[in-house]
Amino acid sequence: MDTQLWNKNLCNVFLLLFCLASISCKKHTSNDLIVFDVNGNYPVKTLDIEEVADIEYLVLDVSDDEYLFRYFYMMTDSFIICERRNEFLFFSRSTGKPVSKVNRFGQGPGEYNASSRLPVYAESNDELFFISGFEIKVYTKDGTFKRKFPVGYPNFYIAAMYEFDNGHLLLNGFSLRREEMRDTSFMLINKQDGFIFDVITIPVEEWVSTLFSPGDGTGTVADAYCAVHNGNDFLLTDYSSDTVYRFTPDRQLIPVLVRKPSIQKMETKIFLHSWLETGTCLFFSTQQRVDFASGGGWPLHTGYLMEKRNGQFFRTNVQMRDYKGKELILGPSVIHKCQNGHTGIIVWNTLELHTANSEGKLSGELKEVVDRLTKYDEYVFMILNFK
Repeated sequence: MDTQLWNKNLCNVFLLLFCLASISCKKHTSNDLIVFDVNGNYPVKTLDIEEVADIEYLVLDVSDDEYLFRYFYMMTDSFIICERRNEFLFFSRSTGKPVSKVNRFGQGPGEYNASSRLPVYAESNDELFFISGFEIKVYTKDGTFKRKFPVGYPNFYIAAMYEFDNGHLLLNGFSLRREEMRDTSFMLINKQDGFIFDVITIPVEEWVSTLFSPGDGTGTVADAYCAVHNGNDFLLTDYSSDTVYRFTPDRQLIPVLVRKPSIQKMETKIFLHSWLETGTCLFFSTQQRVDFASGGGWPLHTGYLMEKRNGQFFRTNVQMRDYKGKELILGPSVIHKCQNGHTGIIVWNTLELHTANSEGKLSGELKEVVDRLTKYDEYVFMILNFK
Protein backbone atom coordinates (compact mmCIF):
# COMPACT_ATOMS: atom_id res chain seq x y z
CA MET A 1 0.00 0.00 0.00
CA ASP A 2 1.49 3.38 -0.93
CA THR A 3 2.25 5.93 1.78
CA GLN A 4 -0.40 8.44 0.62
CA LEU A 5 -3.21 5.85 0.75
CA TRP A 6 -2.01 4.57 4.13
CA ASN A 7 -2.02 8.08 5.58
CA LYS A 8 -5.51 8.73 4.19
CA ASN A 9 -6.90 5.52 5.73
CA LEU A 10 -5.21 6.30 9.04
CA CYS A 11 -6.79 9.76 9.06
CA ASN A 12 -10.22 8.22 8.38
CA VAL A 13 -9.79 5.82 11.31
CA PHE A 14 -8.83 8.67 13.66
CA LEU A 15 -11.81 10.74 12.41
CA LEU A 16 -14.19 7.84 13.05
CA LEU A 17 -12.82 7.28 16.55
CA PHE A 18 -13.12 11.01 17.30
CA CYS A 19 -16.76 11.05 16.16
CA LEU A 20 -17.61 7.98 18.26
CA ALA A 21 -15.92 9.52 21.28
CA SER A 22 -17.80 12.76 20.75
CA ILE A 23 -21.12 10.93 20.63
CA SER A 24 -20.43 8.82 23.70
CA CYS A 25 -19.23 11.86 25.69
CA LYS A 26 -22.09 14.17 24.70
CA LYS A 27 -23.19 16.22 27.71
CA HIS A 28 -26.42 18.00 28.52
CA THR A 29 -26.42 21.69 27.64
CA SER A 30 -28.87 24.38 28.71
CA ASN A 31 -30.64 24.30 25.32
CA ASP A 32 -31.07 20.52 25.05
CA LEU A 33 -34.68 19.32 25.00
CA ILE A 34 -35.18 16.60 27.62
CA VAL A 35 -38.07 14.11 27.42
CA PHE A 36 -39.08 12.52 30.72
CA ASP A 37 -41.62 9.70 31.22
CA VAL A 38 -43.41 10.26 34.54
CA ASN A 39 -44.50 6.60 34.48
CA GLY A 40 -41.02 5.32 33.65
CA ASN A 41 -39.47 2.46 35.61
CA TYR A 42 -35.98 3.76 36.34
CA PRO A 43 -33.17 2.06 38.27
CA VAL A 44 -32.45 3.40 41.76
CA LYS A 45 -29.32 5.42 42.38
CA THR A 46 -28.20 5.90 46.00
CA LEU A 47 -25.99 8.86 46.90
CA ASP A 48 -25.16 11.06 49.85
CA ILE A 49 -26.30 14.68 49.82
CA GLU A 50 -22.70 15.62 50.68
CA GLU A 51 -21.63 14.40 47.21
CA VAL A 52 -23.55 17.21 45.53
CA ALA A 53 -23.70 19.96 48.19
CA ASP A 54 -21.70 21.57 50.98
CA ILE A 55 -23.86 21.80 54.11
CA GLU A 56 -24.22 24.53 56.74
CA TYR A 57 -26.48 24.34 59.78
CA LEU A 58 -28.00 27.52 61.23
CA VAL A 59 -30.23 28.06 64.27
CA LEU A 60 -31.99 31.44 64.41
CA ASP A 61 -31.67 33.39 67.66
CA VAL A 62 -35.21 33.68 69.06
CA SER A 63 -34.26 34.26 72.70
CA ASP A 64 -36.07 37.60 72.32
CA ASP A 65 -39.79 36.74 72.26
CA GLU A 66 -40.34 39.50 69.71
CA TYR A 67 -38.60 37.31 67.13
CA LEU A 68 -40.38 34.02 67.65
CA PHE A 69 -41.75 32.97 64.26
CA ARG A 70 -44.19 30.52 62.71
CA TYR A 71 -43.13 30.19 59.07
CA PHE A 72 -39.99 30.47 56.98
CA TYR A 73 -40.57 32.58 53.85
CA MET A 74 -37.36 33.06 51.90
CA MET A 75 -33.58 33.35 52.03
CA THR A 76 -31.50 36.03 50.29
CA ASP A 77 -27.73 36.43 50.23
CA SER A 78 -27.76 38.23 53.59
CA PHE A 79 -31.08 37.47 55.29
CA ILE A 80 -33.49 34.75 56.30
CA ILE A 81 -37.07 36.06 56.40
CA CYS A 82 -39.77 34.50 58.58
CA GLU A 83 -43.36 35.38 59.53
CA ARG A 84 -45.33 35.64 62.77
CA ARG A 85 -48.90 36.94 62.97
CA ASN A 86 -48.56 39.27 59.97
CA GLU A 87 -45.08 40.42 61.05
CA PHE A 88 -42.10 39.68 58.83
CA LEU A 89 -38.85 39.08 60.68
CA PHE A 90 -35.36 39.49 59.24
CA PHE A 91 -32.46 37.41 60.58
CA SER A 92 -28.80 37.52 59.59
CA ARG A 93 -27.99 34.77 57.11
CA SER A 94 -24.47 34.40 58.57
CA THR A 95 -25.12 34.58 62.34
CA GLY A 96 -28.85 33.88 62.80
CA LYS A 97 -29.19 37.06 64.89
CA PRO A 98 -32.34 39.25 64.57
CA VAL A 99 -31.89 42.27 62.30
CA SER A 100 -35.27 43.99 61.88
CA LYS A 101 -38.96 43.39 61.38
CA VAL A 102 -41.85 44.73 59.32
CA ASN A 103 -45.17 45.22 61.13
CA ARG A 104 -47.47 47.54 59.18
CA PHE A 105 -50.57 45.42 59.56
CA GLY A 106 -53.78 47.45 59.46
CA GLN A 107 -56.26 49.25 57.25
CA GLY A 108 -54.42 52.55 56.72
CA PRO A 109 -53.03 53.85 53.42
CA GLY A 110 -49.49 52.75 54.24
CA GLU A 111 -50.46 49.43 55.79
CA TYR A 112 -51.13 45.91 54.56
CA ASN A 113 -54.15 43.83 55.55
CA ALA A 114 -54.96 40.16 56.05
CA SER A 115 -55.34 39.58 52.31
CA SER A 116 -51.77 40.72 51.67
CA ARG A 117 -49.56 37.80 50.71
CA LEU A 118 -46.47 36.42 48.96
CA PRO A 119 -43.84 38.91 50.13
CA VAL A 120 -40.67 39.11 48.05
CA TYR A 121 -37.55 40.91 49.28
CA ALA A 122 -35.18 42.55 46.79
CA GLU A 123 -31.97 42.92 48.75
CA SER A 124 -30.19 45.05 46.13
CA ASN A 125 -32.38 48.08 46.91
CA ASP A 126 -33.89 47.04 50.27
CA GLU A 127 -37.48 46.64 49.11
CA LEU A 128 -40.08 44.21 50.42
CA PHE A 129 -43.00 43.73 48.01
CA PHE A 130 -46.49 42.61 49.11
CA ILE A 131 -49.39 41.65 46.87
CA SER A 132 -52.52 43.34 48.22
CA GLY A 133 -55.55 42.64 46.03
CA PHE A 134 -54.72 44.15 42.64
CA GLU A 135 -52.02 46.36 44.13
CA ILE A 136 -48.42 45.88 45.21
CA LYS A 137 -47.15 47.67 48.33
CA VAL A 138 -43.46 48.25 49.01
CA TYR A 139 -41.58 48.58 52.33
CA THR A 140 -38.01 48.59 53.57
CA LYS A 141 -36.81 45.80 55.85
CA ASP A 142 -37.36 48.02 58.91
CA GLY A 143 -41.00 48.64 57.93
CA THR A 144 -40.82 52.05 56.27
CA PHE A 145 -43.58 52.37 53.66
CA LYS A 146 -42.17 53.48 50.28
CA ARG A 147 -44.91 53.31 47.65
CA LYS A 148 -47.73 51.33 46.11
CA PHE A 149 -48.81 50.74 42.53
CA PRO A 150 -51.57 48.84 40.70
CA VAL A 151 -51.08 45.68 38.66
CA GLY A 152 -52.57 47.05 35.49
CA TYR A 153 -53.68 43.91 33.68
CA PRO A 154 -57.46 43.32 33.47
CA ASN A 155 -58.77 40.57 35.77
CA PHE A 156 -55.30 39.14 36.38
CA TYR A 157 -55.01 37.21 39.65
CA ILE A 158 -51.44 37.04 40.94
CA ALA A 159 -50.64 33.58 42.26
CA ALA A 160 -46.90 34.05 42.80
CA MET A 161 -44.25 36.75 42.59
CA TYR A 162 -40.46 36.64 42.06
CA GLU A 163 -37.60 39.09 41.65
CA PHE A 164 -36.51 38.82 38.01
CA ASP A 165 -33.70 41.38 38.04
CA ASN A 166 -32.83 44.73 39.62
CA GLY A 167 -35.60 46.52 37.73
CA HIS A 168 -38.40 43.97 37.30
CA LEU A 169 -40.69 41.56 39.11
CA LEU A 170 -41.91 38.33 37.52
CA LEU A 171 -45.58 37.55 38.26
CA ASN A 172 -47.38 34.28 37.71
CA GLY A 173 -51.17 34.15 37.59
CA PHE A 174 -54.31 33.68 35.54
CA SER A 175 -57.36 35.51 34.29
CA LEU A 176 -60.39 35.57 36.56
CA ARG A 177 -62.66 35.41 33.53
CA ARG A 178 -63.88 31.84 33.31
CA GLU A 179 -63.58 31.64 29.53
CA GLU A 180 -59.90 32.57 29.80
CA MET A 181 -58.96 30.18 32.61
CA ARG A 182 -56.94 28.01 30.23
CA ASP A 183 -54.35 30.72 29.67
CA THR A 184 -51.80 31.00 32.45
CA SER A 185 -49.47 33.94 32.03
CA PHE A 186 -46.24 35.24 33.39
CA MET A 187 -45.73 38.99 33.39
CA LEU A 188 -42.67 41.16 33.82
CA ILE A 189 -43.49 44.45 35.52
CA ASN A 190 -41.42 47.46 36.50
CA LYS A 191 -40.57 47.52 40.21
CA GLN A 192 -41.18 51.25 40.47
CA ASP A 193 -44.64 51.71 39.01
CA GLY A 194 -45.98 48.31 37.85
CA PHE A 195 -45.59 49.11 34.15
CA ILE A 196 -46.05 45.87 32.20
CA PHE A 197 -42.80 45.21 30.43
CA ASP A 198 -43.69 41.85 28.92
CA VAL A 199 -46.44 39.20 28.99
CA ILE A 200 -45.44 35.54 28.60
CA THR A 201 -48.30 33.14 27.93
CA ILE A 202 -47.86 29.37 27.88
CA PRO A 203 -50.72 27.90 25.83
CA VAL A 204 -52.52 24.86 27.21
CA GLU A 205 -55.22 22.60 25.81
CA GLU A 206 -57.34 22.58 28.98
CA TRP A 207 -56.76 23.91 32.48
CA VAL A 208 -55.73 21.16 34.94
CA SER A 209 -56.44 21.81 38.60
CA THR A 210 -53.78 20.99 41.19
CA LEU A 211 -56.48 20.88 43.86
CA PHE A 212 -57.05 17.66 45.76
CA SER A 213 -59.71 17.07 48.37
CA PRO A 214 -59.66 15.39 51.79
CA GLY A 215 -63.30 14.47 51.23
CA ASP A 216 -64.79 16.84 53.82
CA GLY A 217 -65.60 19.74 51.54
CA THR A 218 -62.22 21.40 51.97
CA GLY A 219 -59.20 21.13 49.72
CA THR A 220 -55.61 22.05 49.20
CA VAL A 221 -53.22 22.09 46.28
CA ALA A 222 -50.25 20.03 45.30
CA ASP A 223 -46.96 21.87 45.59
CA ALA A 224 -46.34 24.21 42.65
CA TYR A 225 -43.00 25.70 41.62
CA CYS A 226 -44.00 27.81 38.64
CA ALA A 227 -40.80 29.84 38.38
CA VAL A 228 -37.48 28.45 39.62
CA HIS A 229 -34.04 30.04 39.40
CA ASN A 230 -31.60 28.15 37.19
CA GLY A 231 -28.35 30.11 37.03
CA ASN A 232 -29.19 33.46 35.43
CA ASP A 233 -32.40 32.02 33.95
CA PHE A 234 -35.81 31.03 35.26
CA LEU A 235 -37.49 27.70 34.57
CA LEU A 236 -41.18 28.42 33.91
CA THR A 237 -43.81 25.74 34.51
CA ASP A 238 -47.51 25.69 33.81
CA TYR A 239 -48.82 22.42 35.26
CA SER A 240 -51.53 22.25 32.59
CA SER A 241 -48.83 22.14 29.94
CA ASP A 242 -46.45 19.33 29.04
CA THR A 243 -43.45 21.62 28.52
CA VAL A 244 -41.11 23.46 30.89
CA TYR A 245 -39.45 26.55 29.43
CA ARG A 246 -36.20 28.35 30.12
CA PHE A 247 -36.72 32.12 30.31
CA THR A 248 -33.48 34.03 29.80
CA PRO A 249 -32.42 37.52 31.01
CA ASP A 250 -32.98 38.80 27.44
CA ARG A 251 -36.53 37.33 27.54
CA GLN A 252 -36.07 34.33 25.26
CA LEU A 253 -38.53 31.51 25.98
CA ILE A 254 -36.87 28.17 25.18
CA PRO A 255 -38.49 24.73 25.69
CA VAL A 256 -36.13 22.51 27.73
CA LEU A 257 -38.23 19.75 29.31
CA VAL A 258 -41.15 17.76 27.88
CA ARG A 259 -43.13 15.23 29.88
CA LYS A 260 -44.91 12.12 28.68
CA PRO A 261 -47.63 10.99 28.78
CA SER A 262 -49.48 14.25 28.40
CA ILE A 263 -50.97 15.63 31.63
CA GLN A 264 -54.19 16.14 29.65
CA LYS A 265 -54.52 12.39 29.01
CA MET A 266 -53.81 11.10 32.52
CA GLU A 267 -56.80 10.02 34.59
CA THR A 268 -54.77 10.18 37.81
CA LYS A 269 -52.62 13.25 37.34
CA ILE A 270 -48.89 13.10 38.03
CA PHE A 271 -47.31 16.56 38.12
CA LEU A 272 -43.73 17.02 36.98
CA HIS A 273 -41.75 19.81 38.61
CA SER A 274 -38.81 21.39 36.80
CA TRP A 275 -35.33 20.75 38.18
CA LEU A 276 -32.46 21.56 40.48
CA GLU A 277 -29.16 21.61 38.62
CA THR A 278 -25.77 20.63 40.05
CA GLY A 279 -22.46 20.23 38.27
CA THR A 280 -23.15 16.61 37.31
CA CYS A 281 -26.91 16.07 37.57
CA LEU A 282 -30.39 17.47 37.13
CA PHE A 283 -32.67 16.55 40.06
CA PHE A 284 -36.40 16.25 39.26
CA SER A 285 -39.43 15.35 41.32
CA THR A 286 -42.99 14.30 40.58
CA GLN A 287 -46.14 14.49 42.67
CA GLN A 288 -49.38 12.58 42.19
CA ARG A 289 -52.72 14.29 42.72
CA VAL A 290 -54.77 12.18 45.11
CA ASP A 291 -58.23 12.26 46.62
CA PHE A 292 -58.31 11.81 50.38
CA ALA A 293 -61.76 10.25 50.10
CA SER A 294 -60.11 7.25 48.45
CA GLY A 295 -57.61 6.90 51.29
CA GLY A 296 -54.75 8.18 49.15
CA GLY A 297 -53.20 10.35 51.86
CA TRP A 298 -50.94 13.35 51.27
CA PRO A 299 -49.41 13.60 47.79
CA LEU A 300 -45.77 12.62 48.23
CA HIS A 301 -42.86 13.63 46.04
CA THR A 302 -40.85 11.04 44.13
CA GLY A 303 -37.27 11.98 43.31
CA TYR A 304 -35.34 11.41 40.07
CA LEU A 305 -32.07 12.53 38.57
CA MET A 306 -30.57 12.74 35.10
CA GLU A 307 -26.83 12.38 34.65
CA LYS A 308 -25.71 15.27 32.46
CA ARG A 309 -22.82 13.33 30.92
CA ASN A 310 -25.02 10.71 29.27
CA GLY A 311 -28.69 11.70 29.76
CA GLN A 312 -29.54 8.57 31.79
CA PHE A 313 -32.43 8.79 34.31
CA PHE A 314 -32.54 7.25 37.79
CA ARG A 315 -34.95 7.09 40.70
CA THR A 316 -33.11 8.68 43.61
CA ASN A 317 -32.33 7.57 47.13
CA VAL A 318 -30.54 10.60 48.60
CA GLN A 319 -29.18 9.97 52.09
CA MET A 320 -27.49 12.10 54.80
CA ARG A 321 -24.29 11.06 56.52
CA ASP A 322 -25.33 12.92 59.70
CA TYR A 323 -28.88 11.52 59.82
CA LYS A 324 -29.03 7.75 59.44
CA GLY A 325 -31.91 6.46 57.33
CA LYS A 326 -33.24 9.90 56.32
CA GLU A 327 -34.15 10.10 52.63
CA LEU A 328 -34.22 13.52 50.95
CA ILE A 329 -36.04 14.55 47.78
CA LEU A 330 -34.00 17.02 45.76
CA GLY A 331 -35.72 19.28 43.25
CA PRO A 332 -37.36 22.71 43.04
CA SER A 333 -38.85 22.26 46.53
CA VAL A 334 -35.36 22.77 47.96
CA ILE A 335 -34.39 25.90 46.01
CA HIS A 336 -37.62 27.77 45.26
CA LYS A 337 -37.38 29.96 48.40
CA CYS A 338 -33.83 31.03 47.59
CA GLN A 339 -32.78 33.70 45.12
CA ASN A 340 -30.46 31.65 42.95
CA GLY A 341 -30.35 28.14 41.61
CA HIS A 342 -27.15 27.23 43.47
CA THR A 343 -28.40 27.43 47.06
CA GLY A 344 -31.13 25.42 48.74
CA ILE A 345 -32.61 25.16 52.20
CA ILE A 346 -34.35 22.47 54.26
CA VAL A 347 -35.97 23.40 57.57
CA TRP A 348 -35.98 20.73 60.29
CA ASN A 349 -38.41 20.74 63.21
CA THR A 350 -36.35 20.28 66.38
CA LEU A 351 -38.89 17.79 67.77
CA GLU A 352 -38.01 15.41 64.92
CA LEU A 353 -34.29 16.01 65.44
CA HIS A 354 -34.45 15.42 69.21
CA THR A 355 -36.31 12.16 68.59
CA ALA A 356 -33.78 11.04 65.97
CA ASN A 357 -30.94 11.99 68.32
CA SER A 358 -32.41 9.94 71.18
CA GLU A 359 -32.65 6.97 68.78
CA GLY A 360 -28.97 7.26 67.87
CA LYS A 361 -29.61 8.33 64.27
CA LEU A 362 -27.66 11.61 64.37
CA SER A 363 -23.93 12.06 64.16
CA GLY A 364 -21.27 14.58 63.15
CA GLU A 365 -22.06 18.27 62.93
CA LEU A 366 -25.84 17.81 63.00
CA LYS A 367 -25.64 15.97 66.32
CA GLU A 368 -23.43 18.75 67.72
CA VAL A 369 -26.01 21.35 66.65
CA VAL A 370 -28.90 19.42 68.20
CA ASP A 371 -26.99 18.89 71.46
CA ARG A 372 -26.64 22.70 71.76
CA LEU A 373 -30.32 23.54 71.17
CA THR A 374 -32.17 25.52 73.83
CA LYS A 375 -35.82 25.41 74.87
CA TYR A 376 -36.53 28.36 72.55
CA ASP A 377 -35.27 26.66 69.41
CA GLU A 378 -37.94 25.07 67.23
CA TYR A 379 -36.15 24.83 63.87
CA VAL A 380 -32.74 24.02 62.42
CA PHE A 381 -31.98 25.41 58.96
CA MET A 382 -29.88 23.19 56.72
CA ILE A 383 -28.40 25.36 53.99
CA LEU A 384 -27.20 23.54 50.87
CA ASN A 385 -24.55 25.07 48.62
CA PHE A 386 -24.67 22.91 45.51
CA LYS A 387 -21.45 21.94 43.79
